[in-house]
Amino acid sequence: MRLLERASLEEIERLPTARIARELPELVSEIARALEPGASRPTSVLVEWAHRVGDLAGRERTSAQDLVRDLAFLQSVMLAELHRGLDRIDAVSVLAAVEELAELFSSMQADAVADLLSTRTRELDWLGTTDSLTGLQNSRFMQQHLHHLIGVQKRYGHPFAMLLLDIDGLKRINDAYGSGAGDRTLVGVATALGESIRNVDTPIRMGGDEFCVLLPHQTASRAKTLADRLAGAIERVEAPAAQPLRVSIGVVSCPQHATEAEDLLELADGAMYRAKAAGERVAVGGPEATSENGN
Repeated sequence: MRLLERASLEEIERLPTARIARELPELVSEIARALEPGASRPTSVLVEWAHRVGDLAGRERTSAQDLVRDLAFLQSVMLAELHRGLDRIDAVSVLAAVEELAELFSSMQADAVADLLSTRTRELDWLGTTDSLTGLQNSRFMQQHLHHLIGVQKRYGHPFAMLLLDIDGLKRINDAYGSGAGDRTLVGVATALGESIRNVDTPIRMGGDEFCVLLPHQTASRAKTLADRLAGAIERVEAPAAQPLRVSIGVVSCPQHATEAEDLLELADGAMYRAKAAGERVAVGGPEATSENGN
């Protein structure tokens, strides 16, 4: 009833009243049993109760403020029931029970809010390092992971390789068929990347029509073999244009070509554009290297 008392007409229409009538009494009973002397109150249970209150309020994404408010109203409901269930003359018992209930709900609020904030922080971290269209990691994550791999290489000597990919044909698809078709093609490219690499490799969308793959424990020659395979997989991606997609890939490795992030990115970018200029799939290494034909 307290949920209804504080809700607007629009909110009342959205409230799952049948569920509230079915589940609230059981929830109140569970919480009331926690008031018994010696009752167990693990954090996981307190968090579960708190979020069940938010669910009963019909909230799709409960904020910390909403959660505290919902718990406060449930506490007032339980206090009213507690008051009716005790001898009104026994003031000491009533006060002791109220104190226990307040302590219980304070723990529920603190644990539930901490859990909620932790969940939101993880979601924000995920959004900050993930490309929303393809679900691949984004350039921010690439920078972090690239520096991590460089640190591992310098400390333990483990080589790694980087592939920088430019997809040719996406602009044509966007111009001729619309951005929706271009987005579906990008998702197809991301899927092809994911299906063609090892579990330890990291596919990344840099932005636009550029992708990257970071390959731990790989040399340039072995990475070149993978680059040829990736080029074939991408060219088989179904696209609305009459001509298939084409891809240009620059391959560099650490420490063979460079040992700093900026240098590796610059060399990979140069190799990628050398491959594009030569009409080839793959080019390896710095400017002095000869493009390696992947056709």
